Amino acid sequence: MATGSGELRMTQATRRHEEASIGAATARADWRGFTASEVAAGARASEFDDVDAGRLSVERKFAAVLRQNGIATFEALFELRGGVCVRRIKNRSTTRIALSDGGGCRSLYLKRHERPRWRERLRPLLNFGRPIFGARNEWLAILALREASVPTLTALCFGEHDGRSLLVTEDLRTDVTLLDWVNRCSGGAASRAIDAARKRATIRDLARLTRRMHDARIFHQDFFLHHILARGDFGRLDMRVIDPGRALREPRLPRRWIVKDLAQLNFSARNLPCADRLLFLRLYLGRPFRRSDRILARVIAMKSSRIAAHTAKHGLWVAGDWEAASGRAD
Repeated sequence: MATGSGELRMTQATRRHEEASIGAATARADWRGFTASEVAAGARASEFDDVDAGRLSVERKFAAVLRQNGIATFEALFELRGGVCVRRIKNRSTTRIALSDGGGCRSLYLKRHERPRWRERLRPLLNFGRPIFGARNEWLAILALREASVPTLTALCFGEHDGRSLLVTEDLRTDVTLLDWVNRCSGGAASRAIDAARKRATIRDLARLTRRMHDARIFHQDFFLHHILARGDFGRLDMRVIDPGRALREPRLPRRWIVKDLAQLNFSARNLPCADRLLFLRLYLGRPFRRSDRILARVIAMKSSRIAAHTAKHGLWVAGDWEAASGRAD
């Protein structure tokens, strides 16, 4: 959807209307960001126990698995050998590991964060952003998503010590994402296997999931379709939000973050017909379109175009550096 430069200048009244359109149900909030100590304390009190002098917070049932495998300290878990490294970016890595659990093995993901370099500490400040380092933010974001009934990962263990941190999550036993679903929907003959009713149901479920996340005032910031895992057949999907490492929560409605999440979805779903993407937006809003919603659709389209241009310029889609695609296209 093309737009002229004059349409970029939104009046204050139009901005207020847009914020009301996308955030009428998001007026409640009680804390800012994912750094509040009382959130971590509450999680530990209800689900987690501290071990190794507070360096590890372990889900109570998972503590027995660690003991069975001779893991009692942060250092032992951080330096755990073996497994398959599935992702490595700069100072962090994600490894699929298997731990003995009774008579069998339990498949898990271990995400490790080394100490951030000074360059990485300075870059967010130069871009007027809030630096987010380590696994703590992702751990608290997962807990907040679960509290808001947004399907996501299951966090089993979090630890930090001496500038390093780690996070252990349950293996969902699928590598299929909603991006795969979109590619199948736009794949000619293969797309006919997904009838219109099931396609609409999937779009509806994604819209509800997204709205529930925003109603809880949680903003993913890397909300591309490949960050939503999908279990089950392509017609009836069990969706799970993953990788909320940069997620934020604010007491006031941050319009630009809502637009950013919606634009990232729109960008990664660009192979779907425009009618499907507009259906998602209408279901997300939870009401029929109004004439003034054209402004919101244009803002989302413009943001999507900026993400696309930045991604193409730096080859990020091929390289897989999705965080750079979203974080530097603001």
